[in-house]
Amino acid sequence: MLTKLEAYSTWLEAPTLALSDGGREETDLIQIRGITGLDPVKAAVNTSPFGSVDGSAYIGSSVATRNIVLTLHPNPDWDMWTFESLRRLLYLYFMPKSLTRLIFYSDDMPPVAIAGIVEDANVSQFSKDPEMQVSIICPDPYFTAVSPTVVTGQSDRDFSSPEEIQYNGDVVAGINVEVTRVSDPAPTSVGIQVGDPSASYFNVTASVDLTKYFVMNSLDGNRFAQTVTFNTGVIANLLSKIQTGSSWPVLQPGVNDFAVITDAGVQDWQLTYYERYGGL
Repeated sequence: MLTKLEAYSTWLEAPTLALSDGGREETDLIQIRGITGLDPVKAAVNTSPFGSVDGSAYIGSSVATRNIVLTLHPNPDWDMWTFESLRRLLYLYFMPKSLTRLIFYSDDMPPVAIAGIVEDANVSQFSKDPEMQVSIICPDPYFTAVSPTVVTGQSDRDFSSPEEIQYNGDVVAGINVEVTRVSDPAPTSVGIQVGDPSASYFNVTASVDLTKYFVMNSLDGNRFAQTVTFNTGVIANLLSKIQTGSSWPVLQPGVNDFAVITDAGVQDWQLTYYERYGGL
């Protein structure tokens, strides 16, 4: 279950919003009385009718934005804080049109974060028990682990001895792979293969030596393949050298078999990914 929520904005500091079983802790200046929008977001499934045949053809599907609504209660200590000062404090973090970042903590999964734009912040100022309802629109609907997972290994000549990677997220995750030279000669071809539960293979012509390394990123919206020079940071784009039939490798929920395959020598590789979740 959820144990704590932290809210961050563009300001240097942000309050910690603690959760409790009863929804109220007398020691918390800001109490959370409710959170909605944490379930998996409904998918829009697109189909096209056949015309003269019953049923329809599946075209594709997508998940829209996530809408998280926080119900917050100012709990002044009457020494340094009043209802009004706490309300103004919340405005600093949840002013409409501002960017905010939420980190959720629980006792059964790693801390996860999600970023969004504040849509609305309604306050019942004249109530005996004032509350603020904050609506946050998250363009990326998935919760992402705060800390990355890093796996290391060495290249092979084939897929006979892959590395097993246990991916605990429930949403497909892109990966970042770096390959550096260990022994002569340097490879002229780098293949990245991920198998089980679904196989994908990515092959690109890339030269790795003592002065530069290869890096590939398959995260949606930030896909690239390139070599980077160590000392100068000069980047060489390799998108034009990706072989036909290659697909951007991703990690699926469960156990994934992973291997970096090169045509010469032995190279070190490092894989980095962030677990992603469709709901809490």
